[in-house]
Amino acid sequence: MTSQSPDDTRGGAMRVRKPIPGEIDFSLMYFAHDAFARDLRRMAAAAATGRGGDPSVRNGWETFKRQLHTHHVAEDESIWPQLREKVTDPQDIAVLDMMEAEHGRIDPLLAQVDAALATGDAAELAAAAGEAAEALIAHMEHEEDFALPLAQTHLGGEGWNRYVKYLQKTQGLSGAAEFLPWALDGAAPATRTDVLGKLPAPVRVLCRLVFEPRYAKTPRWTGVAA
Repeated sequence: MTSQSPDDTRGGAMRVRKPIPGEIDFSLMYFAHDAFARDLRRMAAAAATGRGGDPSVRNGWETFKRQLHTHHVAEDESIWPQLREKVTDPQDIAVLDMMEAEHGRIDPLLAQVDAALATGDAAELAAAAGEAAEALIAHMEHEEDFALPLAQTHLGGEGWNRYVKYLQKTQGLSGAAEFLPWALDGAAPATRTDVLGKLPAPVRVLCRLVFEPRYAKTPRWTGVAA
């Protein structure tokens, strides 16, 4: 997997990504985006087959929401504010406004999925899951196409490292204990090797011997294809 073109999207159509020349490697960001898209496809499949009430589907959905919340808060707290301080072009400012507006739109759509899960209405769940998937996938594409190039230009490696340090400080090993096995779920062997190769050796060992076995104890999306 390269920083611009991961070798799998967990069973979905390949997202063609344009290279963003510069010192920031966005591959882990893309990797998280692909994992979000994977779980959205799983929820759509569960809704289509009337399996929204399955405990493993509920567990998978709750994990997805936790990871998305963490992901968006880190962007809201660490990436967009840095860019607000640096960009001056009205078009660039409009991109940041779009990022914030799209973040604000997604949570109510996820709440609609939760409401449909609570009522057990399969048609309502399918509609809500489809609307949430459309909004989030469009947002991730907008972020990759318009916002990440701004980060490459205006933040560089030093500014991006502040975002990485924010995640490390707020999430620590306990956050990595869920993020890593969640994101690696269903990844191709080459992707797995590439992602783990970016981590310190002790974290790789913890992931293999502790994080993934612990994660596997809770069934998520059992029998639901991505």
